[in-house]
Amino acid sequence: MATDDSLSILVVDDSDFFVSFLSDRLESDYGMTVTTATSADDALSELAATTVDCVVSDYEMPDTSGLELYELADERHDVPFILLTGHGDEEVASRAIRMGIDEYLLKRSIREDEPLDLLVNRIRTVVEQRRAQRKYERLVDNSPDEIGQVTTDGEILAANETMATAFGVSQSELVGEQLSAILPDDVAAGRLEEGRRAITAGSAVTFQDSIGVRHFHNVAVPVSTAGRGESIQLVSREITLQKRTERELERKSEKLAMINRLVRHDINNDVQLLMAWADRLDDHVDETGTDIVERIGDTSGHIAELTSIAGNFVESLEDDTDIDLERMDLGHVLETEVEKTRATYGDARIVVDDLPRVEVRANELLASVFNNLLNNAVRHNDSDDPTVHVDLRETETDVVVRVADDGPGVPDDRKEAIFGKGSRGVDSPGTGIGLHLVYTLVEQYGGDVWVEDNEPRGAVFVVELPKPPARPESTG
Repeated sequence: MATDDSLSILVVDDSDFFVSFLSDRLESDYGMTVTTATSADDALSELAATTVDCVVSDYEMPDTSGLELYELADERHDVPFILLTGHGDEEVASRAIRMGIDEYLLKRSIREDEPLDLLVNRIRTVVEQRRAQRKYERLVDNSPDEIGQVTTDGEILAANETMATAFGVSQSELVGEQLSAILPDDVAAGRLEEGRRAITAGSAVTFQDSIGVRHFHNVAVPVSTAGRGESIQLVSREITLQKRTERELERKSEKLAMINRLVRHDINNDVQLLMAWADRLDDHVDETGTDIVERIGDTSGHIAELTSIAGNFVESLEDDTDIDLERMDLGHVLETEVEKTRATYGDARIVVDDLPRVEVRANELLASVFNNLLNNAVRHNDSDDPTVHVDLRETETDVVVRVADDGPGVPDDRKEAIFGKGSRGVDSPGTGIGLHLVYTLVEQYGGDVWVEDNEPRGAVFVVELPKPPARPESTG
């Protein structure tokens, strides 16, 4: 709210007594600076010579009325205006409001023997409103968006600098023009229709349209304009680059989907054939050949695992913007993935603590998180007898799973980078996509994943997942 000592008031009345009384009271009781005038001509001279925060003017004055003074002052100066009248004339009040006068007060409400709180409060309010309006207008004028105010039939009432620049004219040249004079007829008609819809709804309406190859996001806001009735503020932001980016992302998504189908179906089928043929060779080769066949089988299995990871990764990308989560039994998922890893890596020892039945919010790709961590713990283990330890612990709000191995460990400067896209160690046979998939999925589930040192050697991959809200208690 404006402070009293910052307010400069021009009091206009043809009564010397009234202007003297009012100025003395405003200055002595409320700390305002007051200038006086006893005619409209004097008032206009004062406005031209000095800056005031508000005009308080009598309505009935000789030669020029308070309403006529307002019209002249409003045309030349941007200053709040309070009209005082000695009569409770509804027609005068209605006319004053239509013209845009800020406030209208009965003169009899201002008495010599009473505080001027009503008038002072009105002064403070209209000054604060005008200051807020000026601040808003500066923001509008400096906005990178095209902002204009139009009537419901398309006449432009105001336009900011950005809008004027977009059409190669000045702001004053736009005012008074029809919207259809600067926009294609169909675009202008569409924006006005959305504006009328905003007025009917009594709230902002957002929509998009195009002018040639350019695309725009628009907001239509209903606005009440003194003397003009309902009007519309149109805010337009060009989104051509955004649209191009969206189309490019759609094309890339289509390509990812195609690669996913290729990886999941064609390559996987061929790998399964290689593994079947390698099995059939066991009875037809010597000891040296058996070792080669085993290598073929191991490599084929690795390729099959990578195809599964790649497919899951593409699915996680496709679900990144709108992923549906459901309650899942984390203990059951861990048990299943541990058994799969034991079957795949018969030489590895996987130790599992008791796994409590605890739920988390995830989707079917949760299994891929622990499949990758378990396989990673065994495959990159350089010990002769790889051992992996899995445990699950609960807190009040989260579930924490630790997958610990006795392999070479992860250096400190790699502990964060290891989850990055395409990240891999110098001696790693993998692509790094598996751990990045783990990170992506855990993040989608609202959790976190990190790596710690194991003792005496190795790494511990820690997955923290939030618990879902408690189920409502049954009342039956």
